[in-house]
Amino acid sequence: MKNINKLFALSVFAFLLPILSFCQGPNVNFSISEKVNQDSLRNIDILLKKAVDNQWIAGAVALVAVDGEIVYENAFGYKNIAQNKAMKTNDIFRMASMTKPITSIAILKLYEDGKLDFKDPVSKYIPEFSNPQILVGVNPADSSYTTKPASREVTIHDLLTHTSGISYGFADTLMNKIYAKEGIIDLTTLKPIMLEESIAKLGKLPLKHEPGEKFTYGLSIDVLGRVVEVASGQSFDQYLLENIFDPLGMDDTRFYFDDEAQAERLTTMYANTRSEPLVEFPENPNRGLSGFFPIKGAKTYFSGGAGLSSTAQDYFKFCQMVLNDGELNGVRVLKEETIAFAKNNQIGEIRMGRDHFTYGYQVVPEDGDLRFGRIPGKISWGGAFQTTFWIDPARNSVAMLLTQMYPSYHQQKLYGPFEQMVNGAFVD
Repeated sequence: MKNINKLFALSVFAFLLPILSFCQGPNVNFSISEKVNQDSLRNIDILLKKAVDNQWIAGAVALVAVDGEIVYENAFGYKNIAQNKAMKTNDIFRMASMTKPITSIAILKLYEDGKLDFKDPVSKYIPEFSNPQILVGVNPADSSYTTKPASREVTIHDLLTHTSGISYGFADTLMNKIYAKEGIIDLTTLKPIMLEESIAKLGKLPLKHEPGEKFTYGLSIDVLGRVVEVASGQSFDQYLLENIFDPLGMDDTRFYFDDEAQAERLTTMYANTRSEPLVEFPENPNRGLSGFFPIKGAKTYFSGGAGLSSTAQDYFKFCQMVLNDGELNGVRVLKEETIAFAKNNQIGEIRMGRDHFTYGYQVVPEDGDLRFGRIPGKISWGGAFQTTFWIDPARNSVAMLLTQMYPSYHQQKLYGPFEQMVNGAFVD
């Protein structure tokens, strides 16, 4: 936000935000379903207006669908505060890790087409992943490290389930020293870097633990993006376009945008800081992450783990296809048995917190995290820029909440209450 540090500007916005957020008028689009209480769903309005007024977020879009029909969709607050641009339901959000389920579906498609197998070693597609090593120790002085040989190679299954031993630099102090020294991309970049070169460098670096030993969230799905390229013979972005986005009509889901009209709909990234509640995401030339992504820069790095941007409507189409076991509006993306298999727990007795993990999603088991009205079988994921979604097979429903915050100190004030309100709206 321009001049956000000036006391006058901050006081003016603090005064105006509560008034303006309630005076924009409703931007609501919903149909009626006998399964849900519409009055209960309107509690979401109260929650998200409060979030805007308290400057937890600049704006948001929320969507709920039941039986393939949108029963609630609304936009709140601002796409850009300084420019007084109200958020709209068709605005575009950086999805970050909500990219991962889409990449996982691409791998399932290649499996169906006989182009790969879940048991394949990754080195079959990316030779640099042969002869993997396990990290033993790191010298903090120069980031040098010692290793020991892994007991086996990393497989496609290991990548899909985040049990490969590949980590994220920003989430792991030890691995960050190694990754940063080699220039490994964690999320996104404006630099002219290709997926092929970054993943090849990653393949030569040590794993955090033995493949299959435990769940470690990291760059595994970015590696799968490169696997898609090798197995298909296409660039990753083109493969997704031809096999997922175009068939489903996801016209606003891309890695980068050149179209001015789409760029205009991109929401501004904001941050919570300890000194100020809400500021535009600060640009730092020494850091890879930029608020100008995905409309500026080289536009060459297609991150399968964090690179896509999309709208609520587009991502709903994807989720509904998954809920429908691979089909949407007469278009079949995957066979029913393939996607049904992929919704089940794929990590055995390993746990992600209290839950299990599928090929692309966290899944709630009978003895899992049942807070906020959850039902076993729910699959979900979210993104670093404060976006989240879930698919609830038992209720035949989809829900998502999209904002643009990094970092955010208020996520739990939104996610839990939002989920409780959605689940509590279902009529017994």
